Amino acid sequence: MKRTLGGIGMLLAVAGLAASVSLASCGPNKPDAAMQEPGVTEAARPGTLAYDRGMWQQLLSDHTKIRRSVKFTETGVEAITESDDPEVAARIIEHAKAMQERVRAGARVRVWDPVFAELFKRHEAVTLEVTPTDKGVTIVERSDDPETLALLRSHALGVNDFVRSGHAAGRRETPRLKVGDPVPVSEVAIGGVSHRFLMTQPDGGQVAMLKTAGVSALVNFRKPAEHVDYDEAGAAKGAGMEYRNLPYAGPQELNDELLDRARAAIGDADRNGRSAALHCRTGNRVGPGWAGYRVLDQGVPLAQALAEARAIGTHDPLMESKTRDYIRRRSGGSEWSALSPESMSAAQRATYERGVEARDAMFQRLFAALGEAMAKPAPEGGAAGAIGVCKEQAPKIAQRIAKENGVMIGRTSAKLRNPMNGAPTWAAGVLASTPTEARVLTNTDGSMGVVLPIKLSGACLACHGDPASMDPAVTAALREKYPKDQATGFKEGDLRGWFWVEMPGQ
Repeated sequence: MKRTLGGIGMLLAVAGLAASVSLASCGPNKPDAAMQEPGVTEAARPGTLAYDRGMWQQLLSDHTKIRRSVKFTETGVEAITESDDPEVAARIIEHAKAMQERVRAGARVRVWDPVFAELFKRHEAVTLEVTPTDKGVTIVERSDDPETLALLRSHALGVNDFVRSGHAAGRRETPRLKVGDPVPVSEVAIGGVSHRFLMTQPDGGQVAMLKTAGVSALVNFRKPAEHVDYDEAGAAKGAGMEYRNLPYAGPQELNDELLDRARAAIGDADRNGRSAALHCRTGNRVGPGWAGYRVLDQGVPLAQALAEARAIGTHDPLMESKTRDYIRRRSGGSEWSALSPESMSAAQRATYERGVEARDAMFQRLFAALGEAMAKPAPEGGAAGAIGVCKEQAPKIAQRIAKENGVMIGRTSAKLRNPMNGAPTWAAGVLASTPTEARVLTNTDGSMGVVLPIKLSGACLACHGDPASMDPAVTAALREKYPKDQATGFKEGDLRGWFWVEMPGQ
């Protein structure tokens, strides 16, 4: 369902939470004030203000089960607010639908917060696109009016604060951004967590905004070479913030020492009552350390911690596999052992087949994309064009297959082309013997890992064969996209590497 509406009542609802309307209901000195106009009484039945108020208050109480991502654009805000709890997710969706009806009917609620009051006055300048999801609501808010745009951004930041703080946020006025202020840095809010998880690297102006908003520590997971023209440490120091750099490039550099340091940085902030902002370039490198901290230091269930890591931006299946392995070992519960086909139970056989099906799906999609690229004319197509598919599309295909099948999946080799395609920790030992047949391992926690060999076909030699026989356009593309390429010199039928699939235990 997608709607475009000009109505601030909808804005308050579908920005993600009942937070907005709940904020509208009570002033700093009236935290328990009713949300209806004087003299109005209603029974608490669906469609009434009393019913909606109860739903909003329940969402306030359930804020620790909610997470919200907000991307700030030049013209507005794009937000996703969801919960893994089916009842909370249903409540978010129901609340949005209820507020849609209020907008159609012209029903208004009392607003004490200046940001919301001004947005009500400017509702005709707001365009909303609303899409309920299985777990909550997505919304795109836009305005061409500069004042309204500043209010939209203020409102979005206020709702994120509500996700972090719950009822406490209802007693605070929403900070007001002004026209001309920097565009806020896009962020993820985790319910009940004071820290901010940034979806990109903040610039100097955004660092100053974070400090004004109460953030006192900045943790950067990017390598200095990734931002040579920007001194983030200097920006943090200038804003009076503590700064830590825990750099790594990707899964191939994710190790125990780095995860230990990430946990220590977050724990130090928590112990000293500081709110931290954590970031890399997209959030992908932030999630592993956060998940480790949540499970090992705060006792949060693994499934919840990993869901938070994904919301923060960790999308690489190998990153998740390494994170799981780290948590297992630090918990003293990681023990992998080989499993032969003959000794599989019926349940294990079903799990193994699920892994093979995921491999088959990835193989089919990847080679369909490669075939499409090969069929196009040069210079965009042909073998040189297929190299771009491997670099850009293959990781996304793996991510989609992992999400669709509830597994972690990837490719690896003894002769890597993409250094990001390393082996998961559990597979390193078995791959040392370069197996040419499937291998299966099981963990004491119920997880299963499978490695499945990849044999080269004749068509693959255009990019993986003898370099002396390759098209010059191919060798040029390889030098550009893979300067450390090792994956040439193969012959048809050679073992190129392996698909690996990890099925988590229940």
